[in-house]
Amino acid sequence: MKTINRVFVLVGVLLALSLTGCIKTEPVKHVTLTNLEHVSPPEKGSKETLYVALAVGLSPTQSIAKYQALTAYLSETLNRPVELVQKKTYKEVDDLIEEGKVDIAFVCSSSYVIGHEKFGERLVAVPIANGSPYYQSVIIANAGTNIQNWSQLKGRSFAFVDPQSTSGALYALSLVKDRGGLNYFKSYIYTYGQSNSIAAVRDHLVDAATVDNYTLASTLAKSPQLANTIRIIDTSPEYGNNPVVASPRLDEQTFMAVQNTLLKMDKDVAGQEALQTAGYDRFDLLEDSIYNSVRDLVELNNSVRNLKELGT
Repeated sequence: MKTINRVFVLVGVLLALSLTGCIKTEPVKHVTLTNLEHVSPPEKGSKETLYVALAVGLSPTQSIAKYQALTAYLSETLNRPVELVQKKTYKEVDDLIEEGKVDIAFVCSSSYVIGHEKFGERLVAVPIANGSPYYQSVIIANAGTNIQNWSQLKGRSFAFVDPQSTSGALYALSLVKDRGGLNYFKSYIYTYGQSNSIAAVRDHLVDAATVDNYTLASTLAKSPQLANTIRIIDTSPEYGNNPVVASPRLDEQTFMAVQNTLLKMDKDVAGQEALQTAGYDRFDLLEDSIYNSVRDLVELNNSVRNLKELGT
């Protein structure tokens, strides 16, 4: 009973954090669709494959299960084959987008900011989850340690997710920027998976880690016993949800067809089922300024060039 109570408390806190985006002082700015010319999907019979990329993010199995529902819906609606390409890192996905080897991708917010600045990566749509276009980074520690706050992480072992991950790296790096950088920790690793980082804390491989609030809430709901193993010691400000992006080389007709399909997914049963599998309410068309706080975080971490040096 004690474990269940702790799960309710932790999940309740995380859901409250994820919903706070609905009461920000500055309202989210939507992009109007009234001035956009309607573009029909490719004609039936078109067999040109649409390539969709994503980084592992969760575990490989979880990522595939989550996004296959979305890509299957795209394939059915656009009347063309869709191939899902999965890579280990956000940097690898960015390279594929820049080179035009994939058409669209699911990336993290900072990856979009970096790609948009570097080579004109285009924002397609922003997912809305639990009624909010925002998410947060959560710092977790093993409950078996005496770590209660960020200052107690000095000289400890730490797990990051990906060098370009907002929730899985950049927020935590911003906290140690003026404390010796990565030397603040005794040791650190990159797990290349949100759930991998949670498992690393659970299994005492590291003392603490940085993950996103949605993944942590979902993991706690599926594994109630985890509430006895971890504690939340810090939570970030809100950042724009991980978007769907497109290569600047993608033709305008296909770009608009994909965008329109995503924006209308919540209007039919098949789309709603795919969204539910992915953990989203719907996709929305929001202004690029929703990622300004992520831009500030990227700049705080010594520019796009230094982010690359951190990751390889």
